[in-house]
Amino acid sequence: MSRTVHLTASSPHPVGGLRSAFADREYWRARLELYAAGAPRLDTLSTATDGTTTVEITMRFGGEQLPAVLRPLRLGSLRIVQREQWQPVDGGLRGAVEVAAPRTPISGRGDVRLTGDGAGTRLDGTGIVDVRVPLIGGPIAAFLADLLADGIRDIVGVTDQWLDRRA
Repeated sequence: MSRTVHLTASSPHPVGGLRSAFADREYWRARLELYAAGAPRLDTLSTATDGTTTVEITMRFGGEQLPAVLRPLRLGSLRIVQREQWQPVDGGLRGAVEVAAPRTPISGRGDVRLTGDGAGTRLDGTGIVDVRVPLIGGPIAAFLADLLADGIRDIVGVTDQWLDRRA
């Protein structure tokens, strides 16, 4: 079962500020604090000569940390690998996000566009959560799509706070 979520958000910071944050290891350390319960790890962070930044994060959650809606999957624990790529495009940024939960029927992906909006930035995106489980896949996908939308709002907030401290 798949669920799609459309995302919009705004930041008072210009696209260039967000782009520099995404390429900064200290920013990612601050962002990973959102997922402290998942023992997050920054696996890779690289920026190519064309300005494209790629990051990979791994999080691990024990069975007791999983929400009730996931317990029917009898996972015991959950490892999540998230890969993001941020590419400069036409004065903005295009983001591609892939989320995998190896050895589970759960995955997700998203496309995000950051564009200038006055002195700030506008985020527009679409995320898709796939849960390949008969009968219970729909409620799990709906739950995870809601988490995704809340998580994007949290990430925008952390990014804004991080940039505010550097201004």
